[in-house]
Amino acid sequence: MNADVVSAVDANAMRMVSDGIPYRDLDFLKRDIADIDQWCARWVALSQVYEAEAGRAEANGGTLTAGEQLWRAALCCHFGQGILMNVTPAEKAAADVRKQQLFRRAATLLQPALERITIPFEGKSLPGYLRLAPGSKPGPCVVVFGGLDTTKEDALELTNYFVARGVSTLTFDGPGQGEMFATQKMRLDYEAAVSAVIDYACMRPEIDHNRIGVIGRSTGGHWSVKTAATDPRVKVAIAWGLIFHLRDFDNLSPSLHKRFMRAASIDTMDEARTFFHGYDLTGYAEKIRCPLMVVQGGRDPIAPPESLALLQRAMPQAPEIICYEQSGHCAHDLAHLFKPVMADFAARHLRA
Repeated sequence: MNADVVSAVDANAMRMVSDGIPYRDLDFLKRDIADIDQWCARWVALSQVYEAEAGRAEANGGTLTAGEQLWRAALCCHFGQGILMNVTPAEKAAADVRKQQLFRRAATLLQPALERITIPFEGKSLPGYLRLAPGSKPGPCVVVFGGLDTTKEDALELTNYFVARGVSTLTFDGPGQGEMFATQKMRLDYEAAVSAVIDYACMRPEIDHNRIGVIGRSTGGHWSVKTAATDPRVKVAIAWGLIFHLRDFDNLSPSLHKRFMRAASIDTMDEARTFFHGYDLTGYAEKIRCPLMVVQGGRDPIAPPESLALLQRAMPQAPEIICYEQSGHCAHDLAHLFKPVMADFAARHLRA
């Protein structure tokens, strides 16, 4: 086995399994990828195996199974293109388009189904998926978004917990993410995009505009706090991995430097230091008036260690905190424990 490949798989295994990649696939890929430069191509090849399984299932009337296999195929393309910096721009773009196409096919076959939507934002359209929970309407809804390399297609496993509890979900790609990567780069006021999505949600007759929440992962956790502070329509917020500030940008690993700079389309460290100095919740946390939950790993290599303390000191009401001291960023190794708790928290506070 190639040492670089093993290292890349092991470093991201908890997250990939949490999002829906079977552990058996990771073991297979460790042996199948002979060189790290084959990373994206071999993930795409695995997606073709799942796509073929979907075709066989659909031919036999197994539409739900077909949707689930197409989702896994899309997830393979997601991890093939998104988490390593050695993937070429052409490979990244091709795998991302394939991911989008596979997931769009899966969306209408899954239960509950997902509706492809577009959301107006500053003269452009943000792509998303609305997944309505069973039950009487209008009902509660949570807006779901990610961070540097998370997109609407890798949030399905998370949305399962919410719809099972009667809370609809609206996932989308914002600036610097997924389908928006080529046209809108990451911006520090990402919460403006979240508010545009809330505008859309409020226009849907199936959604109660008085029962809307937000959940963001990684850098999205930072933006969920900012949205809760700036948009009074948010009735509950969840920060899944809180990065209070990036004033210590220089202390991040070289790999993280590259990933942050890629998302923001920044070429030099000097530019990055200046840009990310503005990534800071100081002055925002004080304004939060809705219930807030934070899920944190105590060994997070991205979030400053004082993130939770800064938030607690600033907020007028105490946030609900789940911190796993031995876990890393977003505590992906224990997602099976806290994902249902996050959904319970949202459902409890969004009840009529």
